[in-house]
Amino acid sequence: MNNLASTLRGLGDLDSARDLHEQTLAARRRVLGDDHLWTLLTMSYLAETLRALGDLRGALKLHEQTLAARQRVLGDDHPDTLTAMDSLTAVRSELGEL
Repeated sequence: MNNLASTLRGLGDLDSARDLHEQTLAARRRVLGDDHLWTLLTMSYLAETLRALGDLRGALKLHEQTLAARQRVLGDDHPDTLTAMDSLTAVRSELGEL
């Protein structure tokens, strides 16, 4: 589901991608839990889809949640945590907060 949603995003079908990412996130939270690495991956993909849709506030909120969870689960120096920091910084920059 996550891969299909990412493919849809790549093809420019952002609304379908968002819907499928949201379904994937709900399923992963239910089955794997909030802190599972695949759940966190889906959160970041959904945030980037929201960003592509122009929902920068929604993307910001989700990137903040993803970063906090990755710091808690993986630590500050893990590559996935650093990627989350970079993604959050990019959205903040687009919002003019930097």
